[in-house]
Amino acid sequence: MKLFAAGLWLSLIFTTPAQAAIVLFTVNLSGAQEVSPVIGDPDGTGVALLTFDSVLNTVEWLITTNNIDLPLTAAHIHNAVAGLNGPVKINFSAQLSSGGFPLFDTDVAAILANPSAYYVNLHNANFPAGAIRGQLVPEPGTLALLGLGLAGLGLSRRRKA
Repeated sequence: MKLFAAGLWLSLIFTTPAQAAIVLFTVNLSGAQEVSPVIGDPDGTGVALLTFDSVLNTVEWLITTNNIDLPLTAAHIHNAVAGLNGPVKINFSAQLSSGGFPLFDTDVAAILANPSAYYVNLHNANFPAGAIRGQLVPEPGTLALLGLGLAGLGLSRRRKA
């Protein structure tokens, strides 16, 4: 029993916690990116700053808008490539900010696996189908870190084999 307790204690000491992989996106939003038959706000623009945690499956957001009427009636991340409309995957509950409270969503992993297949869309009373929209495009630094992380995983698996 003492040997088991000692082994358990040592495993707790030498166990490293999973490190969060934080992935950032700066999404440029505009009415021109809305897809027909939807006509977005022609002079509406904005920026969505998204912070994903791939370990906790959470997202935080801060969105600024210009030349669109507020309040929002909806704000989402949808699943579709540029030029197509798609279903809602993450609902921001018409809020411009997460307010420092990360939102858990199981769709985070799918978004991070193929970010360009997703877009942010803001809706208001004048443009109920979408006022401004923008595709997710990873930051260059994020792509480099993701590549290094994947390379490291590959090397560690290769060494184990």
